[in-house]
Amino acid sequence: MPKPRSATCVESGTPCARRLGGAEAVVIIVIIAMAAALVAIAGMTLAVALQLLMGAGLIAALLVGLLTGASTRGLRAALRTLLAALA
Repeated sequence: MPKPRSATCVESGTPCARRLGGAEAVVIIVIIAMAAALVAIAGMTLAVALQLLMGAGLIAALLVGLLTGASTRGLRAALRTLLAALA
């Protein structure tokens, strides 16, 4: 099995040249806020709340990919990434 590739900024420790866009930043903030709400209000542990949110993200990524006609390579990459994060 080939070794997964990583971004050069991860390997070298240097910051990435591209900053997050507004939509990307909003998604990250919403995920953090939802995890905090699930922990504080619903009484879930942080690990369970993050697994729930990652599962929802997996479903969303697959649905968007299928509806927009993304390539199977892209869908496989998204699926592999999200499943690795769940493990």
